[in-house]
Amino acid sequence: GNQIPTTMFSAPSQYFLKYMPLPNGPGRQLTFPGPSLVQNDDQWLAKIDWVHGKNQLSGSYFWTRFNEPPDVTTSKTDILAADGSGNQVKVRDLSLNHTYSASPRLLFNTWFGWDSQTGGSISGAPFGFPDAGVQIAAPTPPELSLSAGGFFSINTNHLGDFDRGDWTIHEDVTMQRGSNELHLGGDLVRPRNHLVNTFTMAGEFTFGNQLSGNNLTDFMLGHASEFLQGGGEFKDLTGTLYSFYVQDNWKATRKLTINAGLRWDPYWPYTEEKGRVVCYHPGAQSQRFPNAPLSAIYGGSNHDPGCPAASGTFSNLSNFGPRIGFAYKLDEKTVVRGGGGFYYTPPPINNFNGFVDTAPFGPRFDFKGDLSFVDPYGSFGIQNPFPQEYGPALPGPNAAFTLPMSIYGVFPVDWHVPELATWNLTVERQLGSNWVARGAYLGNRGSHLSSGIFSFQELNPAIYMQGLSTEENTQSRRINPNFGSIGNAPSGNNSHYDAMQLNLEKRYSRGVSVLANYTWAKMTDDYGVYGQTNPFNRAIDRGISSDDVTHLIHFSGVWQVPNRGTTGLTRGFMNGWELTSLATWHSGFAFQVFSGVDNSFSGVNLDRADFIGGTSLSQAKLDAGRSHGQLIQEYFNPAVFAQNAVGTFGNSGKNILRGPGSFNTDFGVIKNTKIKERLSLQFRAEFFNLFNNVNFSQPDNSIADSTVGQIFSAASPRILQFALKLLY
Repeated sequence: GNQIPTTMFSAPSQYFLKYMPLPNGPGRQLTFPGPSLVQNDDQWLAKIDWVHGKNQLSGSYFWTRFNEPPDVTTSKTDILAADGSGNQVKVRDLSLNHTYSASPRLLFNTWFGWDSQTGGSISGAPFGFPDAGVQIAAPTPPELSLSAGGFFSINTNHLGDFDRGDWTIHEDVTMQRGSNELHLGGDLVRPRNHLVNTFTMAGEFTFGNQLSGNNLTDFMLGHASEFLQGGGEFKDLTGTLYSFYVQDNWKATRKLTINAGLRWDPYWPYTEEKGRVVCYHPGAQSQRFPNAPLSAIYGGSNHDPGCPAASGTFSNLSNFGPRIGFAYKLDEKTVVRGGGGFYYTPPPINNFNGFVDTAPFGPRFDFKGDLSFVDPYGSFGIQNPFPQEYGPALPGPNAAFTLPMSIYGVFPVDWHVPELATWNLTVERQLGSNWVARGAYLGNRGSHLSSGIFSFQELNPAIYMQGLSTEENTQSRRINPNFGSIGNAPSGNNSHYDAMQLNLEKRYSRGVSVLANYTWAKMTDDYGVYGQTNPFNRAIDRGISSDDVTHLIHFSGVWQVPNRGTTGLTRGFMNGWELTSLATWHSGFAFQVFSGVDNSFSGVNLDRADFIGGTSLSQAKLDAGRSHGQLIQEYFNPAVFAQNAVGTFGNSGKNILRGPGSFNTDFGVIKNTKIKERLSLQFRAEFFNLFNNVNFSQPDNSIADSTVGQIFSAASPRILQFALKLLY
């Protein structure tokens, strides 16, 4: 009867079913309310201004505490509505600025900043995997991460304290010499990150490769396609960033001004204070941890040869960025401006989380194949390493290693700071007394770009063997079978951006200001959407960027309503009104179509679908002007795509389709009421998405899902916000 006996159902699956409501719509459709949302945000701001002689000092201190407790109650009756948005964060920010006028031609400006963020994510799980009968360890409080492709997903977030911050000193010396204004200065930035994060400690299950022909059936039978568990993320990272610059603003003639400068951004790698640094060098044996498998070597104060101590990379000291700009007045109403330069960006500190997700500090295990929901480690043939190998313990040189060992993220030792070359040309024309029109071209080219650990290149893929490759033998076919996944964060990616901008501005006069602009742009890069698609060939990911927006229109305006010449209470009500608006429309972001199965048998699981619609993509694109009901049921035509041929990564290109566009209007009403000479009351009413436009998210783009082509979410609806402020 095409039915599976309930006696074959997995015990953990049956436990989850107790917390899932039955379908309530056609075709096994289930509609349910999400978790409740409660947010509290307390903020304080203090400012100081002091002027004395040649000295001027200003400063501010900002303190905020944001709390969004997870809704655990709802998930106790419907685990599909489990809350993954729990958060509790405290942010503090101190800013001081001192200006000293040594003489009419010499000025010193010193700026100091300090910021700190503590707290982070909170789990919203009512139970954990061990409660359901899964034979793994898990932290407290419980956490859940589980997905059945095309049917449902559960993500309750996890406990994370992302203690991060920095302090900054900036100095600028300005000297006036005839027609030249010279600037000399520099920056000193000291970032830090103390991380306590239970990320992946509770385990993550994926039912996504249709082992039985249906992912929901796989879940019911307890056959997972992927299981991941780690020892957590515990990190103590610090560093120092230096920058120095010189700039000359030269009034060459009455019509021509030239700005020329040079900035030096040397990079010395950050330091993981407790030596949690890993490098991957094929064939090398670690001296710091002799029991580590060949190819894993380590940094730290007693680092292995070949693995730099601080963070696994060498310094970059040749980051010189010349910049030049000009402004030329063609006539009294027309100006041409242009410029170009090179810029360098140091890596964000969370890019180094991959080091601490690695044995022996916080090992991570990522298994793919046909895995038991009840006992994933047993079905893979290794002993459960947890809780013995949970972080944040720092093991000694005799640390044991459970194989296969995975490395979440490493950097090549010759990693280079990302570089961006930019150029622009603008023509500006004054129209009348208050209007300005601008036309501009902007371009940039990025090189030595790095996606970090969040979109990495797989260094240890499985090799396809015609007729012999299966999901089950993925590990044995890896380049190095002693390792699972090895994520590499190289600095070899590239990007290119070109844009035309048209601008029309009415400068503030008679209580009205207006700004309208249109941008046409094209951005390409060679990033994979979720990592390098083909680990042997980066060229397959060259194409339209996931951040590309072809058309963008902004319109904003402010109208200060003229005061009425009335008296008494009527005057208090009629005067002091101001209206503001901001309207934005943009075309959709690009997306690609995934196969949803690992037919390349690479273990990467990023295969694209094959396009079988002939020579034109028009067959995949459906009319975007259809009704909302039609759009969300089938945004694009999945019938012209098929699973990729075995041994290939799919023939469809990167980001070949476009998602829904977006239109949003924000509107504000402000009323200022003067109470006394130095005391006034301000009332604000703000309307976000005033017209309550439905701005859809991207559609399901995996043809392995039964819901491929459908849309399940949208941006925020209309939101109203009211505020009352006392100004003195």
